[in-house]
Amino acid sequence: MEWTIDYQEKDEIVCVKTSGLMDWDQHKKFCEEVFPFAIKHGSHKVFIDFRDMVPNFTVLQIDDLPKLLKEVGVGPEFKIAGLYDESSSHSNEFEFFKNASFLESIKVQYFSEKNEAIAWLKSEQ
Repeated sequence: MEWTIDYQEKDEIVCVKTSGLMDWDQHKKFCEEVFPFAIKHGSHKVFIDFRDMVPNFTVLQIDDLPKLLKEVGVGPEFKIAGLYDESSSHSNEFEFFKNASFLESIKVQYFSEKNEAIAWLKSEQ
């Protein structure tokens, strides 16, 4: 599992590109790096490209992901936009995470087009 992090200062958006197989331990490291990076830059808008990443989580682990996000400082002021392949066999896992996050007051949306994701992050909603 690999990822790159970039801060788009003009739009105050943290952009992340992921690739490879991501299991629970790797995702924990990912969260511990990405979200404190956003907080350090004063940003609460995070764009993550998941198209080249393959999740390897159990349903219980997906259900625990919002709690992990809260532990690293993510709160209701954050907006997380994910870019994913809707035809992926894992698309239902992304939807499950989005619903679990909603229950924890964390705003997560998934998109198939980057420009839509960025527009949502920049919107006031």
